[in-house]
Amino acid sequence: MAHVFTRYLKLEVPVRTSDGAGGQAVTWEQRGGLWAEVRMRSGSLRHGDFGRTPRLQVRMRTHALPEGSSMRPEPGHRLRDGAHVYEVEAAHCDDAHVLTILASETPGAGGTA
Repeated sequence: MAHVFTRYLKLEVPVRTSDGAGGQAVTWEQRGGLWAEVRMRSGSLRHGDFGRTPRLQVRMRTHALPEGSSMRPEPGHRLRDGAHVYEVEAAHCDDAHVLTILASETPGAGGTA
């Protein structure tokens, strides 16, 4: 099956720095980008302290990247598509040299990197 990679996603990785008060602050560093196919897996509303929060889960497919590559998304990284920010939950390469990424949209994380 041919995949059509029509979405350009920016890969962001967390960078922890001292906050000057004995703790750490997390900022996001852009590592590059990749073209991918993005498809919805499921959507739901989660109940929280401040009302309901939408949760969108997606499956992304892109060209395979070798394990250990600085451009390969890993759990804890995130992918940005304009105002949409997706937290990577898992990444797996199949026999057809396609990297499948499972991710969830992170509401409220649309700030700049």
